[in-house]
Amino acid sequence: MKAFVKYISVIDNQNRIHHVEFKEGVNIITGKSSTGKSAIIEIFDYCFGSSEFNIPDGVITQNAHLYFTVIALSDIFLILGRTTKNIHYLSIETDVQFVSDVFNFDEDYFIKLETLSSTDFNKELNKYFKINIEDTDVDLEDRLTSYNNRKKAAPSFRHFTSFLLQHQNLIANKHALFYRFDEKEKKEQTIEQFKIFLGLVDAHYFPLRQRLAEKIKEKKYKEAQKDRNIKLQELIHSSLDDLLQEYEIKTNKKLFLTDSDKVMANPKFYLNYLDNFEVQLSESEDSNIIRRNGLQKEYNNQLAEIRKLQNIISNIDVSIMYAHDFSKQKTNISTFRDSSDEQSRCIFCGSENGELEMEKSKLAEALSWFNSEMTKSSYTIQSFESDKKQYENQIKIIREHAKKIKIDINIYDKVIQQLNKNRSVEDQALKIKLKVETFLETIDENNVLDIQNEIDTLNDEIHEIEEILKRDYNVTGELLSAARHINQEMNLLGKKLDFEPIYKENLNLKFDIDTFELYQQNIINGLPSNKVYLRSMGSGANWLHTHIALFASLIYYFCSLREKCLIPTFLFIDQPSQVYFPSDLDRSEKFDARSLKEVSLKNGENLETRTNEDLAAVTNLYNQLHKFCEKTYNETGIRPQFIITDHADHLKLEDVEFETLVRARWRADNEGFINLN
Repeated sequence: MKAFVKYISVIDNQNRIHHVEFKEGVNIITGKSSTGKSAIIEIFDYCFGSSEFNIPDGVITQNAHLYFTVIALSDIFLILGRTTKNIHYLSIETDVQFVSDVFNFDEDYFIKLETLSSTDFNKELNKYFKINIEDTDVDLEDRLTSYNNRKKAAPSFRHFTSFLLQHQNLIANKHALFYRFDEKEKKEQTIEQFKIFLGLVDAHYFPLRQRLAEKIKEKKYKEAQKDRNIKLQELIHSSLDDLLQEYEIKTNKKLFLTDSDKVMANPKFYLNYLDNFEVQLSESEDSNIIRRNGLQKEYNNQLAEIRKLQNIISNIDVSIMYAHDFSKQKTNISTFRDSSDEQSRCIFCGSENGELEMEKSKLAEALSWFNSEMTKSSYTIQSFESDKKQYENQIKIIREHAKKIKIDINIYDKVIQQLNKNRSVEDQALKIKLKVETFLETIDENNVLDIQNEIDTLNDEIHEIEEILKRDYNVTGELLSAARHINQEMNLLGKKLDFEPIYKENLNLKFDIDTFELYQQNIINGLPSNKVYLRSMGSGANWLHTHIALFASLIYYFCSLREKCLIPTFLFIDQPSQVYFPSDLDRSEKFDARSLKEVSLKNGENLETRTNEDLAAVTNLYNQLHKFCEKTYNETGIRPQFIITDHADHLKLEDVEFETLVRARWRADNEGFINLN
């Protein structure tokens, strides 16, 4: 959002106005120490709704009665005032001529205004920055885990200050980039609300996200319900089969002329069928007894078959045992060695014996057969075990069948028991019918198809919301695009600043838009290598120029978005040259770079060389900031504003006279922001 600070002012106890007037582009307040330069940024922050009073104690705080700032915002001027007693004032002016005279904003002007509390002031100022979002929760269930079930903090212009203010202790800080990020909650809120401030989302976005989260949770619940119902139907299916079988046994008639699968698939139809159904019994009175006796005979046959197979398995176990023993013994028996080349001779006379040759040949054949059989023992064991497994499977199948027969027998016995208790078969059948009706009602109430239809509807609704979010917002893609633009501008400017050679030659700074961390991405052989985070980037000069490059690139991106972006396009920078020249030692009426450098010179360094180098770096910083403002104006139509408070002075710039950028200079005695003379 196009904006610049017009005035920063103080009304003292004598109703005198002390002020500095600013313009678009680079604005410099220069001077020696203790003149109120660093108070400028704190006065603005105080007028801009800070919950803390950080204006340095001294001449200003001792004499100030009311602080105010005037901000040019699009086509209006915001006048933000605040007394030392924490009373806020907020007014709007559109008359450029009236605003051009700061002395129109005297104490009488503010007395006529309505006084506001901090809460009311924040609410009112939010409106002028077009912040109209109250609820930023993307999932209402998140509140259940928050303190007192609170919703997330609403967006506030106060989070803008993280992008607007670079204090003296922050501008070259290696541990911190953003103002207020030492407070975890404010850091998280600023990062989370960044997409709002960039105009990527509006008041419709978060209700959509809440609806999406609600639909996704509802879908998960329905899917779990569907799984439960499937398991319930499986249980009912088994029980229904048993009941239908029991009904048929007791009445000798089927309750339904179809199978249970079709009954369960259409529970409403069969519930209506049962409403008009009357229990009827078979005319044959002894059929149940005949059927039971037949089942008992079949059951006995099944038991006999099981015992027969068990005997076979027992014999197989014995055979396996013998085969194992035989296999163990074969290791103790030496294999027959053929000695056919040796002839049988009498040991006394040496003559050959043909009969012995024949016997030896028979023995060799027998031993060869024996050795062959011994090698087959392992295969025999495997064959026995395979047969045993087959018989065991047969027993398992027969037992299952026998179990079902036994259930049927028990049903017949139960019928007889109930008859002995004077409960007719009709009553027993009616009871079964009522149970079947209960099962069908349960199936109807927990119909899997109905739930699947609900899931399908939810999937359609989820897809529709996701498409709207992708089409109208595409937050992830837009943030990635923002990061690319910010990184591009950051490196374009950074390569013109005075980084150490090791970084300047291969500068590749990256801003992580998800965490707001910054690092140098080294490249080796064209591929990303290690990341060097700010804290490890060496000298104060590197830290300073990293801050400058990042925040300037952020402002460029804000300008490129024009009115879509809610963040103002100005930046306060306090004491950037302190990295090169100690600012707290500057107390003379003229900026003397050589004497300031002499104090901080390291052993072995040449004073003249180092002074010239550092002065050139500071001069280049101001040159690049001025060029950046003009470039941004030419490319976006908005000229950003830098308000720089520094002790560097009378620099020889390239394209502009330094003096034309100076808005105040406080070096002589009694000069300062508050001039009581």
